[in-house]
Amino acid sequence: MTRPKKRLSLTLSVIYLFLIAFPAINGTAAPLLWRVEGPRPSYLYGTVHSSDPRLKGMAPSVFKALDACQSFHPEVELSPDIAGQMAARLFNPTAPDLETCLPPPLWERVKVAGASLGLPELLLHRLSPGLAALLFAAPPEETDISATVDGQLYEHSQARGLTIAALETVDEQLNLFDQLKPAQAQALLVESLDDFEAGHAQLDRLLDACVSGDEGRIAAEVEAEFKNPSVHELANPLLYQRNKVMAARAEVYLKRGGAFVAIGAAHLVGPRSMIALLRSRGFKITRVQ
Repeated sequence: MTRPKKRLSLTLSVIYLFLIAFPAINGTAAPLLWRVEGPRPSYLYGTVHSSDPRLKGMAPSVFKALDACQSFHPEVELSPDIAGQMAARLFNPTAPDLETCLPPPLWERVKVAGASLGLPELLLHRLSPGLAALLFAAPPEETDISATVDGQLYEHSQARGLTIAALETVDEQLNLFDQLKPAQAQALLVESLDDFEAGHAQLDRLLDACVSGDEGRIAAEVEAEFKNPSVHELANPLLYQRNKVMAARAEVYLKRGGAFVAIGAAHLVGPRSMIALLRSRGFKITRVQ
C-alpha cells in the first residue's frame, strides 16, 4: 500500500478529530469498559483510534465482555470498502479549490504538511478546509485500520458472527467537518496544523491521560481541546450533539441486551457524556474493574 493510501486508511480510524485511546497498558490500568445492567448485560467500551506503541493490548475482560454479547456497535462501519468511500469524500473533484479558500500563508502550511505525508499537491487542492483539518489531525504512525483496537474488535465480531450495526455513518461524520462555517473550518485547520507541526503534542497528552485510566483526567484533556476561543463553539457539534445522537441510537440496542458498544472514549467521560445521558434515562451503568 502506498503512503497516501495508508494515510487515507488511518484517517478513517481517527475520523473524529479529538482522539482518545484505550488505557490498558501493561495491565496497570483498568480498561474503559462499563457494564449496562439488564436481563442480558450490555457493555460500553472506550476504544482506541490509534496503534501507538503505548497501546500494547486489550485486557482479557474486553474480549470476555464482547464474547458474551450478540451484537457489536462501533462508532462507524469499518468494512474494507470504507477507505474508498472516504477517499471519494475527502478529495472531491467538484469542491472549491482549497488554495482559493485559505489565506496564502495558511495554504503554504498545508502544502508543507501534505508533502511531509507524501500527499500530492493535486489532492490537497481537492480538500475542504474542514476535511483538511481532519486529515492533519490523524496520529503520526502509519497503520491499517485492522491494527487499531477498533479494527481488532470489528474483526473479532465478524469472526463470531455477531450482528454489526454502527452508530454513525461516514457521511454523517465527514459532514460535520465539511459543512463548518468558513471561519470555524479555518480555525480548526490552524489548530490541527499547530499540533501537527509540534509533533502531535496534544495527542501525546491525550494518550498519557488514557494510560492513567482516570476518567476525570481524560475528560479534562478533552475539554482542554476546546478551550481555545477560536474552536470553543465546536465542542457542541463535534462532541456533545453527537453524544445525544449516539446515545439515542445505542439505547435501542441496550434495551434489547447483549450489545457491545465500542466508540471513542471522549464520548463516554464527563458530565455531558453518553453514559451520563443513558443514566438519566434509567440505565444502571457501572465501570468494570
